[in-house]
Amino acid sequence: MQNIKSKVFNKNEKSLKKEEIEEKLKINENISFGENIGFHEISNNEGNINIHQIHNNIGINEISYVPYSNEVDYATFSRVLSDSKVVATYKMYWLLGLLDEVSIGNVEISFRKLISRMITYAWYPILAYKLSFGLCDNLVKVVNYIADTYNLGSNYDEKKLLEFIYNNEDKTLNKMMKDLTYNVPYRFLSPFFQDKLKGETTKVEKIIEELSKESKTCVYSIYRNEDNESYIRINNGWGNYLKYNYKIIQGWAYYKLVCFLQKRNPNTPGIAMKLEAPKSRNLTAQTAIWKEIIQRKHIVDIYTDKEFIDDNYKLYGVLSLDHFIPWSFVLHDQMWNLVPTFKNINSKKSDNLLDYDTYIDKFCNIQYEAFEFVVNEKKKNQIEEYREMLKIADPKEFLDKESKEVFFKMIKKEVYPVYNIAVNQGFGVVNELF
Repeated sequence: MQNIKSKVFNKNEKSLKKEEIEEKLKINENISFGENIGFHEISNNEGNINIHQIHNNIGINEISYVPYSNEVDYATFSRVLSDSKVVATYKMYWLLGLLDEVSIGNVEISFRKLISRMITYAWYPILAYKLSFGLCDNLVKVVNYIADTYNLGSNYDEKKLLEFIYNNEDKTLNKMMKDLTYNVPYRFLSPFFQDKLKGETTKVEKIIEELSKESKTCVYSIYRNEDNESYIRINNGWGNYLKYNYKIIQGWAYYKLVCFLQKRNPNTPGIAMKLEAPKSRNLTAQTAIWKEIIQRKHIVDIYTDKEFIDDNYKLYGVLSLDHFIPWSFVLHDQMWNLVPTFKNINSKKSDNLLDYDTYIDKFCNIQYEAFEFVVNEKKKNQIEEYREMLKIADPKEFLDKESKEVFFKMIKKEVYPVYNIAVNQGFGVVNELF
């Protein structure tokens, strides 16, 4: 997986504007816009189809996300992730896996390899961020089964994970992976055969498989090998289209994934940043500030009530900054959510929450010490973090005029709802660490 962050959610600069589509789509008006409302041979000798009809059929918003091509049916392709056809994350992850396989030159790709990639993509969002994928999505069950059965953590290496899943002979896992192949490889192609599928309610997958073998315009055809194992073969033109437009199409898939997951996790911050593991994090500046606070104010660890002295560092590990509400939920390193502790204690806490009633006053007290320090020392970045969090206009004036009790009340007002949302999303709560 490549790092996508928020940049992939900008619309493709190469995507066609309405005028460009009108200029480039010269299609015979005497033939329908496809048996599947799709792409047909362009005729320069015939009249043009009504562009408004095209837009009504495929949706101008959808077509604007994918790159133009005069070699493949990009118009119908733009509808494979239409909201009306997406009830789970499967299609987005299937497309991401397909892009990865094509990018390394593969033309024939087994269902199993693509399903393995889907599970690998879903691994971190499910285990680290505990995102809800909805009731219809069984990727969560597969990910949790692998993690629990083989004791693999959320940060397990992606390449090793893909290899582990693909080569695993676990019968239960293989059955779960097989179940994931019953719909998505076929339904992904359904926009290409829309007219031919009208009225069909049974054996739709079998029909799509046969139609894919006859089609020259859909993304891939579906076959079975001598062992009756299903695989796809990328059709002419599509390999180059997917490979050369990899980043654009990947961005489209992630955009659709974010939209889908946001609806199912409405109170969860930073969905776009929770689709893959972070590449690196640096707490050097925050650690330096907390070291100064410890030296000047002689604060103690809120989890153990131990002083930050050499003897305790030897017993419990070096100084380490903990996110009071797990980083994997808030996705930031702002001062108001950081507390100093010992490395061993921090490791023990992991991604859990501490009992709110037991620790909240200790947390507020140490945060007040930090707030007072950064304001008096004019630490601009950290002052701004507190200002935004507390919703105050002038931190210096607030510190001079308001009591510590008012600060406690305002901190609790902001932290409590975030804490509860994290609990409801599945983050564990432990009573004590020491």
